[in-house]
This record gives sequence, structure tokens and C-alpha cells, in this order.
Amino acid sequence: MADINKPINFSIKLKKIINYKLSDSTFKFSDWSNEDLLELRKFTRDYYRDLVKQCSYCKKDVSLQSANNCHVEHIVPKSLAPLKFIFEPKNLCVICADCNEIKKNKIVEDNVVKRSKPTNYPRSSDAFLIYHPHFDVYEDHIFKCEDIYIDLSPKGSYTIHICKLNNKLHKFGIEPILLSQSELFDLFNSIMNEKNFTRQNILINKLRTYFIKAS
Repeated sequence: MADINKPINFSIKLKKIINYKLSDSTFKFSDWSNEDLLELRKFTRDYYRDLVKQCSYCKKDVSLQSANNCHVEHIVPKSLAPLKFIFEPKNLCVICADCNEIKKNKIVEDNVVKRSKPTNYPRSSDAFLIYHPHFDVYEDHIFKCEDIYIDLSPKGSYTIHICKLNNKLHKFGIEPILLSQSELFDLFNSIMNEKNFTRQNILINKLRTYFIKAS
């Protein structure tokens, strides 16, 4: 099951607005930010924020109320997609301000999809180069340990790359971690029970960092 398994369902009022916009020959992707779509943007933001509570790409918390650190994300960028994809529920999620500014309009679709110029939104994960919250499980592609992101698949690698998820690591290095006794107990258990070699080594390094700090 994907991380987002209940795409937004727009109200009748908002569906009428969408239909009106798509029937307007002057409507363009940059009109998304217009005042007359404010209610639709807020409805979308509130729905996905309440559903996932985190940025879809870096998995850090988004703001609880402000729009400044909770942006409505078009997974396939508005400027690169058919106009109707702007309102496609499965093309929408929420992300933090940093991921929004960094990802921008970078290409996320597979070359085959781009060449075919589909009129309907892709129906499977295979159509995307990037982790897609409506089709994928994050932990299948990216392992996050504090501020470190490890790719577990080509899709995870591409997501880390275009969102620059390891920027903090590259700029400041690895910060020592101080854990409580209960967190240490949970960490030991996680190491013992983890079957994936890469993930287990990341957890061991987290434990090692704790002892560096404690000493």
C-alpha cells in the first residue's frame, strides 16, 4: 500500500471551479497562484497536511497552519504537464519550503512517459523516476536516519539527488546524537531485528555516534 492511499476528493463547488478553468482557453499553469484558486489551494493543503503531516520528500514536519512551510506540490511539475494534471489528485501532496524551492520543475517522469505525452495521468510507480507518495512506500526507496538519507533503489537515489536531501550532511557533517535510555533500548532492538544489511549498518553508525557524544 502506498504512503498516500486516499487522494483528495474535491467538493462539488471546487470541481465546478476546476472544470471552468480547464474549459477556459486562456488558462495556463502559472494561473495556479491566482486569487480565485485560493480556496482550492487551501483545501488541498489542509487535506494532505492533515493526512501525512510531513514533507513527502524529506519527511520532516511541515507547518501546522502556515502555508510558508507547507506547499502544495505538483509531483509532475505544472510547467511540464498537461493542464489537467494541475488538478489531478494523485499529482498533489504537500512538501516543505526547502524541497519546494529545490525541486521546482525538475523532470520526474520516465523517458517513455515523456515521449508518449499521455493525456491521462500515469497509473503506476514505474512511470516515475522519483519516489511518488501515491504509488510508493518511502522506506522501500529511502532510508532516513536523523538528517542522513540513504538510497535503497534508483528511484530513491534520484529523489535524494533532485531534492538535495543530504545538503545538511554535506555542509555540516554528521552531528553526534544523544539518546535517552529508552531510545537506546529501541535502537539495540532495531539493530538486532533489522534484516536489511544497509539499514542495519546505518543503525550501528547511529549507535556509534551516540558513544562518541557520550564520551
